[in-house]
Amino acid sequence: MKRKMIWILCTIAALIAAVIIWFLIPYSPTKNQFRNDVQKHLYLSSSTHTGIFTEETITPLPELIQNHIKAAGLIGQPIPTNIRAFMPSVRLYQSRDSYPLIIDYTLYLFANPVRMAYIRTSLFGIPFEGYDSTQEGVGFMRGVIGKLFTLFNETGPHMDRGQLLTWLGEAPLLPSILLSEYITWEAMDASHVRATLNYKGISGSGVFTFNENGLIHSFHTYDRARTETDGSIEYLRWSAVIDGWRRDESGIYIPALIRATWHEDEGDLVYFSADGFEMGK
Repeated sequence: MKRKMIWILCTIAALIAAVIIWFLIPYSPTKNQFRNDVQKHLYLSSSTHTGIFTEETITPLPELIQNHIKAAGLIGQPIPTNIRAFMPSVRLYQSRDSYPLIIDYTLYLFANPVRMAYIRTSLFGIPFEGYDSTQEGVGFMRGVIGKLFTLFNETGPHMDRGQLLTWLGEAPLLPSILLSEYITWEAMDASHVRATLNYKGISGSGVFTFNENGLIHSFHTYDRARTETDGSIEYLRWSAVIDGWRRDESGIYIPALIRATWHEDEGDLVYFSADGFEMGK
């Protein structure tokens, strides 16, 4: 009996040690898939030559978009095919009265409609990862705990469109998106322009708003769905807001603070807030 008890305790200790080691090692299947997807699209975009921003390049665009590109200091600069943004210690809220989850957020955007975002944090000491993406018009949002157990994996037409509209709303990070052949523009007034995205049979639209300096201040849409805790799908106004711009080392203006908001009937839920981040290729 004593030997059996020792054997059981040793087995439990070994299992606990194995779990701790698994949590501590940097490898995870979700992160590996994210990295493989990124490398594939970096390779595909490396052979794409897009030229530079010129007055002629932006002539077909609405005046407000042209003014944004000029105000951002992009004329004469190369048109990027992709961008990487690393946002540490992002505050992620589940509700207005909840405490934020602090996450590290890595985002890759590509000029063709591709985006990939990887989230890393922990829940009660257990690693939690998120991966959301749109590739070839297929969108998903996945959450994994303990590197192995999927908490949610949202897919379907609403996610396909929602991820594409997120890509569109993130155009201030990768201005070559504004030149996309899949976007149709409609001037509205002195500070608003509507963008309609059509890609692989998926369509959605949103409105860009501009600040007094001519730079994009926000993007909002009613075409991005939110999945509720009971599995139902609800369409609310969603917005991505740029609170301030700063100049980088090359003299180009880039966003300084990004907020994402669901505009609920009870009030606004600013569920994502990134203040200061690194950008590069």
